[in-house]
Amino acid sequence: MNFAFLPDLLALLILIVILMLLRKRHPQERADLWLLGLFFTLVEAAAHTFYASNGPPQKILHVVVMDCYLLTGMIFVWASGVYPVSKTARMLYLSLNTLPLLALCTVYGLHLNQGIVFFPCMAAGMVIGVSSSLYLRRSWIAAVLHVCGWMAMGYLIHISDYRAAVYWSLCCVYATAALNFQRRLPAGSTGRLAIVTGFTIWALCLLLHPWIVQYRAYADIASHIWNMQKSLISIGMILVMLEEQISSNEWLALHDELTGLPNRRLFADRLTMAIDRADRTRNRLALIVLDLNSFKKINDTLGHQAGDEVLLEVSKNLRRGVRASDTLARLGGDEFVIVAADVEPEQGLDQLMETVRRVLERPLVVEGKQMVVSASVGMAVYPHDAQDAIRLLRVADQRMYASKQRPGAQSAKGVGGLTAAVVDSQMAAVASGRGRVSAL
Repeated sequence: MNFAFLPDLLALLILIVILMLLRKRHPQERADLWLLGLFFTLVEAAAHTFYASNGPPQKILHVVVMDCYLLTGMIFVWASGVYPVSKTARMLYLSLNTLPLLALCTVYGLHLNQGIVFFPCMAAGMVIGVSSSLYLRRSWIAAVLHVCGWMAMGYLIHISDYRAAVYWSLCCVYATAALNFQRRLPAGSTGRLAIVTGFTIWALCLLLHPWIVQYRAYADIASHIWNMQKSLISIGMILVMLEEQISSNEWLALHDELTGLPNRRLFADRLTMAIDRADRTRNRLALIVLDLNSFKKINDTLGHQAGDEVLLEVSKNLRRGVRASDTLARLGGDEFVIVAADVEPEQGLDQLMETVRRVLERPLVVEGKQMVVSASVGMAVYPHDAQDAIRLLRVADQRMYASKQRPGAQSAKGVGGLTAAVVDSQMAAVASGRGRVSAL
């Protein structure tokens, strides 16, 4: 038993345990694949500890190590995949291309170093690689790359350099994983830098391994580099998960979790920025507050899940109705707000209110039933109604509540057999008011 591998094996085990603990708060398929890949890496490292210090490795151990190299690489290729095909097609593509490589590694691990055994694996790999690239990925570039890779391997087999042929194939697998992670992970991520660097070192180690074994003087340093990149990749994965968790927390701090719309905090920032822009451009800004009518009845009669569906559908409809430059936010409960910048005088307000009316009149399908949900609306215009964000919101709120208190605002109309409120006629009155308020 080679005890020199034990410290590195223990370090890798600790990193895997840390990754498993993070996985509990980060339930993603990619994290599961990372753990599976690191598990095969751990098995390979454990098998290495039983290698004889001198002489060739035992066949069974050698097969385990070589197959683990390949399976680890293919799992990380799957985890890093950016192929523009369906999940099923990608799985089939990788599985088919793994088979000839797995046969190649197994043959090499069993020390069957004869061309008559290696050439069928190479031929099958080329046929599978080209056909799967054309029919599953529909990519001529991938087909050409498969031909080049297998032809290079065929040349190495022809000159009886079987070790170089096998390690060349493994190098290509890990280089593919490095390239995919480079393309998939967000730019500027520290974890991305660690992962891509680790897989690049891994690919280079596999490429140079046939040369290293001929010069034993470099074997120790190569072994340390080999173990270093495993830890580097594990640390990179932990960093990526932590960065994504931080990014998710920052997003949740500024957005409503149910609808994904900006929350009150982000809305306040957007409104302040819109007012500053209005001051610079001398254009008007409209602030529209919407409160759904009879929403409590929906929760009481259909349940809170149905109420959440209504909020989701209303937010989707409102998203389609506002301009890209406008801000749609959910202030809480059933209250939404729209910040519309650069509104044209007179006609622009009419068009804005008409758009809101049309959006709200769209029937919703909730739990398989159709319904129409209306809203009481209040609008205030900057700078005519107020000179700052707080007063502008107050004016819009007061107009919305005045609209809600008018007779008929809470009346119900059935659509598809469900109770729902009709679109409030006060919207037209708010629009025709041109933003003036009589009393605050």
